[in-house]
Amino acid sequence: MPTKRFYRLPESKRQAIREAALKEFARVPFDKASINQIIRNADISRGSFYTYFVDKQDMVEFLLKDTFEEMQRLCKEELDSNGGDYFAMVERMFEYFVEELRKNQDMVSLARNIFSDKANNELVGMKGWPSPKCVAIPGSPARWMVENVDLNRFRFEKAEDFFPLVILAMSSLAVALKQYYEYPDQLEEIRSSFLKSLDILKYGTLKRETDETV
Repeated sequence: MPTKRFYRLPESKRQAIREAALKEFARVPFDKASINQIIRNADISRGSFYTYFVDKQDMVEFLLKDTFEEMQRLCKEELDSNGGDYFAMVERMFEYFVEELRKNQDMVSLARNIFSDKANNELVGMKGWPSPKCVAIPGSPARWMVENVDLNRFRFEKAEDFFPLVILAMSSLAVALKQYYEYPDQLEEIRSSFLKSLDILKYGTLKRETDETV
């Protein structure tokens, strides 16, 4: 994480360094990202960079921590307002990311490039994702979800049984966002398909006996 010296910089300078890093990580895969390019874009010296960060991965940890904390805040806010409704929270995430993609078309490239390096998956609680055991890892997204969602809404016998649903819901979200990134003019169709996928996760696909006898 950044040193105290970084946090003593003026806000405008910290933001310039952050934007320079985001631009470079969106441009190329993580292993090809250039510190020289970052310092050039941020208008700082190489020596200054190393008084703020240990290396590229240290800078990525700083960037992802901010994003992860913002997502946690958003999800917690939604869960608090809807009584722990997991599916309402996933819908909110879809709308949030659609808006972010509208503002920043580089977001998908940025995520793809950063996570092309496996070591980065261990940052901000993402270690082990999507390992079946990651629900037990303190700080992981799955563990956070288990601790904040109202599990009484589900028929699961234990918290770990909730994890397959998390994988399916997040996979549906990822597909919908990729579709929107590639076909932004088809947002309404994409949103409708995404909501149908959540409906299937909620209620299943097979007819109930009462449906067949009516």
